[in-house]
Amino acid sequence: MSDTEDREDDWQMRDSEVALMDAIKVVLEILIAAEIASPSLLHERLSELRVKYAQRTMENADIVIHRLVQFVNDPRRAELREQIRHALLERPKE
Repeated sequence: MSDTEDREDDWQMRDSEVALMDAIKVVLEILIAAEIASPSLLHERLSELRVKYAQRTMENADIVIHRLVQFVNDPRRAELREQIRHALLERPKE
């Protein structure tokens, strides 16, 4: 991938799209932290979506999924995910 294909200024999301992406990231973070889904499983499922979008020439959709794949595979998030996991374990059952 070239530098120009993934630059933030190449494609801008609307406020509502940014909010949806952030909400999706929160849910993915909790799923990973709670060990409901692994980053590798999410990567696999999201990559399947990318293939579908590429076949339909849905470039913007492909960019969004690419960024989510990067997010679930980001090793810098491990500490935060561990904190979330501990918080989930310490919470009383509702």
